Amino acid sequence: MSRLRLAAAVAVAVTAGAVVPASAVTPAAAPAGVTTATGTAEAPAGAREVAAIAPDSEVVSAGTTGFLSTDADGGLSWTRYSDGSSTRIGRDQAQFAPTPGHGAVSDVVATGDSGVPVGYRTVTLRDMAYASTPEQVHLGADRRYAGLVGSTIVTTSGDPATAQRVHLTTRDAEGRRTDTTVTGLPSGAHRVTVSAAEPGSVLLQYSTGVNGDRLWHLALVDLATGAVTEDHTVGAGVAEATAVSGSHVVWIDKLNGFGEAELAVAPRGSGKVTRTKLPELHRPLLGLVGDWAAYGDETELVHGEAGNPSVALRAVPLSGGPARALLDHVTSVTPAPDGALLAMGGTVEKDEGVYRISPGADGAPVSELVASTGEPTEVTVLGHNVPAVIDLDRDGGRVPLEWRLSRLNVEMTVTLTHTRTGRSSTAYLYPDNGDSPGPQRAGYTWDGDLGMDVSAYNGEYTWQVGARPRNGVGPVATASGTFRVTRAPAPHDYTDNGSPDLLARDADGRLWREDTHWNHLNQAVFGPRRNLVGSGWGAYDRIEAAGDLGGSPTADLVARDRTGVLWLYQGRGDGTFAARVKVGGGWQAYPRLTGGGDLTGDGRADLVAVDGAGVLWLYRGTGNATAPFAARVRIGTGWQAYDRLTATGDIAGTAAGDLVARDRTGVLWLYQGRGDGTFAARVRIGGGWNAYTHLVGAGDLNRDGRADVYAFGPEARSYAYFATGGATAPFRAGVPLATLHEAWQTYDHVG
Repeated sequence: MSRLRLAAAVAVAVTAGAVVPASAVTPAAAPAGVTTATGTAEAPAGAREVAAIAPDSEVVSAGTTGFLSTDADGGLSWTRYSDGSSTRIGRDQAQFAPTPGHGAVSDVVATGDSGVPVGYRTVTLRDMAYASTPEQVHLGADRRYAGLVGSTIVTTSGDPATAQRVHLTTRDAEGRRTDTTVTGLPSGAHRVTVSAAEPGSVLLQYSTGVNGDRLWHLALVDLATGAVTEDHTVGAGVAEATAVSGSHVVWIDKLNGFGEAELAVAPRGSGKVTRTKLPELHRPLLGLVGDWAAYGDETELVHGEAGNPSVALRAVPLSGGPARALLDHVTSVTPAPDGALLAMGGTVEKDEGVYRISPGADGAPVSELVASTGEPTEVTVLGHNVPAVIDLDRDGGRVPLEWRLSRLNVEMTVTLTHTRTGRSSTAYLYPDNGDSPGPQRAGYTWDGDLGMDVSAYNGEYTWQVGARPRNGVGPVATASGTFRVTRAPAPHDYTDNGSPDLLARDADGRLWREDTHWNHLNQAVFGPRRNLVGSGWGAYDRIEAAGDLGGSPTADLVARDRTGVLWLYQGRGDGTFAARVKVGGGWQAYPRLTGGGDLTGDGRADLVAVDGAGVLWLYRGTGNATAPFAARVRIGTGWQAYDRLTATGDIAGTAAGDLVARDRTGVLWLYQGRGDGTFAARVRIGGGWNAYTHLVGAGDLNRDGRADVYAFGPEARSYAYFATGGATAPFRAGVPLATLHEAWQTYDHVG
């Protein structure tokens, strides 16, 4: 939020002539290159070193030797052109910029007891060109402080709501302050403010009439005589911004509440006013540089909307013609004694700071940086908090990604691209600066997806960000980097993206794969598309997901042909499989096979099989593709009671894999693994499970870190049963698995 700029007509009591005599002030020798009472000023710009100024500062006034500024905390400082040194004067509670509250077009600065001359009986004047004792001017109860021009104090007396007089308190040749009442103002002038100044004149804005008859005026007062030399009627609305030079008086009128504005130009002494339409202005700033008027909106860099050209400081010839850009944005301007302007703002080329605006070789204004804040004007990506390695097994597969920007009034895109597949996702961010200081952070929580229907693949990624400034200042800021996604192998993940894949064989022997996807927004599991794995799978009477048997980072399959030979299909991680490897014969002895879970606690997937006599056998996984199983171990009997057996992984809250078994009455039982290849006593889950033709230990369907079960029945009725982590009630109520391909009801095998 912009800091408040108060008009200079703020209540301060003044008594004319009550001063500390100037004879009590002993001027010191003027610094080199500084104007003295009898000397000539050296140009304040030229080939000087660029000074440093605090970020979020504003220029308040400019003299021959330096300029006055306020910082973000209201601190007042005088910065010298010659060496860039700064002198802290005090604290400005009201922050007068850009009106002449603390002074105008000179090295003399006015402060009150607490920095501001508001509400104090003493105004302190400091001539910053000298190492001299400050001068204290005592002000009485019948005066209100209005501003300072050079060493002349402008005050008002009377009722601000009905009629006021204006006074000029100056110092004569003998150092005594004298008081002159301004002549030429109408008797009903009131609401008087100091609006602008140049070395010999002060421009007052005042009103006449009341309510619907009120008119606003601008009166130019000669400081030497105290006489109004010309008066301009502004109209029913106040002049939003004003400027005066030795040759012109100019002001900006707001035509309505939507920012439409006009520039009024009055050559001094001519009695004529010409008007030029300006771009939309909301908090206008105005200054004069030779025969050009510089204008813009008081808009902090962190604010402003695209398409508003008044964010920039522009100059237009007083005689008419096209505008010329001077700064990309501006927050304050103040006139200098030599007819130049100082402006706080920035350009993409030279960044943020105080710029001197003066006539160039062709008379048109040019800008030169005289003091820098060290901040970039264009949006800059300063850094990021994107982990080098992202483990999507953690925190539900969601990870915060963050970038540090110089400012946040941007429209930001973040694109994450998987290097191997080229699949990408793009997030659109609209951060806002608000009232926070920079540098600031913009980011979002990545849900581990690539688009709306695909979980992110493991492997290498690139990220790219583009931040387009909403105020149109500067180019799109870009940055890029890399990271790697990793997960532990999942028993049903054949595409290396962490989401379980479902496999099904149709009547023609073709094997299909459907990659499920957990949608965080809808809190639902989707099966967005099916992909053909291959044909010829009708040769097998059992096809089982087996987890990682061969030591690769992705899941594998085992398939038993009709002669009883078991084959290993090692997953490549892209949804396809390597050439099959023979495991061995004699597997026709097992009516039921299931695998994928780690039953022995060694980190490798195991297989269990039930023979015709109901004996349960454990085949411990070796991690070796050529010999994937150790010799079988008998671990139970009586398993002929079950017509479905499924290895689920850990659904009951231990570190070991579990089994669920359905008996012939449709009751489902949980066998909780102990981690040594054996199981705890069975726990009844519930009945009615004979409604399903297939039960699949699908892995973590909803990214909560627990293994789930997928159930498929006739007429494509399919449900996800999410694990609770508890042994007595291991599943929540079934949730329909959305958008599975309609052909699934024709498959003869699902796994």
